[in-house]
Amino acid sequence: MNDKKTAGEDYKKTLNLPQTEFPMRGSLPEREPPMIERWHRDRIYYRMVEKNIGSKLGRFLLHDGPPYANGNIHLGHALNKVLKDVVIKYKNMCGYEAPFVPGWDCHGLPIELGVEKQLLDQKRDKAGMPITQLREMCREYAKKYIAVQKEQFNRLEVFGDWDDPYLTMDKRYVASIVRELGRCAAAGVLYKGNKPVHWCASCTTALAEAEIEYADKKSPSIYVKFDLTDDAIRAFPELAEIVRREGATRTSLIIWTTTPWTLPANLGISLHPEFDYVAIKVPALEGTEIWIVAKGLQESFERAAGFEKPSTTLLTFKAERLHRKNARHPFIDRNSLIMMGEHVTLETGTGAVHTAPGHGVDDYKIGMKYGLGTTAPVDDKGKFTTEFAEMQGQFVFKTNEPIIEKLRAGGHLVSRADIEHSYPHCWRCNTPVIFRATPQWFIGMEPRAGVGMTLRDRAKAAIREVRWVPSWGINRIMGMVESRPDWCISRQRTWGVPITVFYCESCNEPKADQGVFNAMADQIEAKGVDIWFTEPAEKLVPVGTKCSNCQGTKFKKERDILDVWFDSGVSHAAVCEKRDLGWPADLYLEGSDQHRGWFQTSLLTGVATRGKAPFRTVLTHGFVNDKSGKKMSKSKGNVTSPLDLMKTHGAEILRLWVVLEDYRNDVNFSMESLERVSESYRKIRNTIRFLLGNLYDFNPDKDLVSLNQLGDLDRWALARSSVVLEKIHSAYESYEFHQVYQQLVNFCSTDLSAVYFDILKDRLYTAGKSSPERRSAQTAMWLICDALTRSIAPILSFTAEEIWGYMPKRERRPESVFLGEFPSETELKPWSDPKLEEVFAKIWDVREIVLKALEEARKEKTIGHPREAKVTLAVEPAIRQNLSSTREDLGRLFLVSELELTSAPAGAEPVVATVTRVSGEKCARCWVYSKTVGESESHPELCSRCQEAIH
Repeated sequence: MNDKKTAGEDYKKTLNLPQTEFPMRGSLPEREPPMIERWHRDRIYYRMVEKNIGSKLGRFLLHDGPPYANGNIHLGHALNKVLKDVVIKYKNMCGYEAPFVPGWDCHGLPIELGVEKQLLDQKRDKAGMPITQLREMCREYAKKYIAVQKEQFNRLEVFGDWDDPYLTMDKRYVASIVRELGRCAAAGVLYKGNKPVHWCASCTTALAEAEIEYADKKSPSIYVKFDLTDDAIRAFPELAEIVRREGATRTSLIIWTTTPWTLPANLGISLHPEFDYVAIKVPALEGTEIWIVAKGLQESFERAAGFEKPSTTLLTFKAERLHRKNARHPFIDRNSLIMMGEHVTLETGTGAVHTAPGHGVDDYKIGMKYGLGTTAPVDDKGKFTTEFAEMQGQFVFKTNEPIIEKLRAGGHLVSRADIEHSYPHCWRCNTPVIFRATPQWFIGMEPRAGVGMTLRDRAKAAIREVRWVPSWGINRIMGMVESRPDWCISRQRTWGVPITVFYCESCNEPKADQGVFNAMADQIEAKGVDIWFTEPAEKLVPVGTKCSNCQGTKFKKERDILDVWFDSGVSHAAVCEKRDLGWPADLYLEGSDQHRGWFQTSLLTGVATRGKAPFRTVLTHGFVNDKSGKKMSKSKGNVTSPLDLMKTHGAEILRLWVVLEDYRNDVNFSMESLERVSESYRKIRNTIRFLLGNLYDFNPDKDLVSLNQLGDLDRWALARSSVVLEKIHSAYESYEFHQVYQQLVNFCSTDLSAVYFDILKDRLYTAGKSSPERRSAQTAMWLICDALTRSIAPILSFTAEEIWGYMPKRERRPESVFLGEFPSETELKPWSDPKLEEVFAKIWDVREIVLKALEEARKEKTIGHPREAKVTLAVEPAIRQNLSSTREDLGRLFLVSELELTSAPAGAEPVVATVTRVSGEKCARCWVYSKTVGESESHPELCSRCQEAIH
């Protein structure tokens, strides 16, 4: 055998090659679950929070918006809960006492419909079932999915008080809901009114704004004549004269509508008091007709009505001339009052608005102003009642065509077309809803007595006191609060919190004062909410209660239940306040759809009952779409389950994907993006593995070198680490987690792997095991590994804990990374060295030039490997001074065996690298070419440095 080869193999045993049991592959799907079990067994979450009790930083409260207890979690849930988990772990590691109480929304229509489907499948009749039995089935249904989702969130490595989450169906929580309803009553914002609300005929219940989704719907677009009465014409002399002169057979206001089915409820026509209106001449089969429309819409109306040429304008006038006059309903024997309304616009239509107070919010408001009352001849199923006997029992949408034909037959139809437009749909069953006036309970945005600062104005003032992230969130929610109607909080279903109001049996006056609500809440907290459904009113109403209207003492119970948005909207009281967690919360973090949902309902209840918002900061994230940016939907087959992803890739990869991009915008998911994340994870893991592999013989309690004794390169590595870790710290603070990801991946792949480790390998492997230069490198590596592990823990929780178990330990080090501290400014400040960073920044610039020259020399076959090179650097004086300012061997920084510095001639490039083949022999141990090889009689094949290292 060749002697040199034998010697080389012998010397390999003298090298300090990496050793670690830290696995190269994460095998995350298999290895994460045991770690999660360990965290639960050792109560790591609870200990993480408890260690900060009494901290000078105080408490940080992120209040969890409750997901709905129905079905498995989806990617949107994963995004939301991981973001919250990152915040909670980061804040606790920074020293805040940051508890996280997860919750579930347990009441509502989806669960009730799910139970009804079960009954249908079992061929059981809901109608004959006691209400408490149906409610118990709903309760069990919710419990089932709470358990399912709890396990799934745990699999995502989410920390929290899973032993005692909040459930909106828990009797303690329900009691809080009832008390908060009482506080709303005391604040004067709770009232009952017969006014139009969104109504789902399929689900047979009222809906709140937050339960409405908009989708395109095809509707008839019709223009209809409402003939002015003779009295109305006579009261307007100029118009009367034109009618006489033209011999007009009819004079009509023209309205436009896309809901012909609401015409039976028409009680008036609204005009704008400041608009100009025109009377136009229209040829008819029998003489001449005069039609009245807004001047600003005359041209578009005539185009829509199919006019072959522009009409003749006979008169221009202000709407006031027709104020409080009457037109005739086109097919019902009654008048329609002409009113002045600021809600009338010149965007579409005719400027004359069909007004049915029973079927629209603006219609209702102006109808109330003019004393019209409300007519809504439609039942719970969306069918006409006896009030419109002609079409009684017919579903309203199906009556559009018969009503249009009725208008045509009576000569009242001007024109008809079909349009596609955005229309409100039920969030649950996706069917179009109707506006329908029914007796409902409301939270009023305006004071009922007409005095004092309105809830709307108080809410807007509170919004300005909150930090909104992203900043556009303030405009979004401000606009929604500005335009929202009163909040309809009653529902005509079974599974929910009862509205614990009593009605006088004599006069039907509601008893809805705070004392009654509080008394009922006490009973619910003691016996459970179902007592409302099992006990008669006389056993529930507080002793001595009398009707405030007639002094009656016999009462009956309200049958409606509360909107589930009220349930979750008072969680700030039922959880944050009731559990002494703190009020207001520091952070609410949910999807951007919650500006019109939970953020808004929490805001309104907080402002109504406590005078301010229940949150200091609101952070929103976007939706998770498919790779094309389309909404994920089972029907489209483009849904990706986080459960499937965790089975194939592990929770760590999914968690890293969550912070990959700026989550504040909508996020597109694709398997390609997940593979990119997997590759980044491998880079991070390999970086850590290199660090651990070279720390196998390092004891930080004995071998740690003081910072001022470290080599320049190691000091640079720490200085660079301090900059990156400070940026990571700042990114966590500002919730810019995608910046954490970018800083982390770039640091691992560029600063560490491509530069520091590349240079360090020679020293780590070939220097004496306990030599100062190797211990210097190990000190920097241990410090970096320790700080980096704590920095990634909020995101890569399993991996950080795994690293923590393999790292050389100091005495009294916490058993879990989560019981440690996040790298602080105080810890990192001694590492900082801007001047040294500046020196090395210039060195790395020169290194790039050298590496490029080496690559060219390799292509030209001058050398086969950089170690075979001698590099002569001709540099200008300033660069030479910079290169000479470090104690490091420049040849080893540039990965060559020999480097010579010379001065660049005048007028030359600042740096010129010339590569030649190095003289000397290759050391059999370190592979560096050196003239000292052969000097030792005992080890002639070694360079002097290696001879010293093996002795």
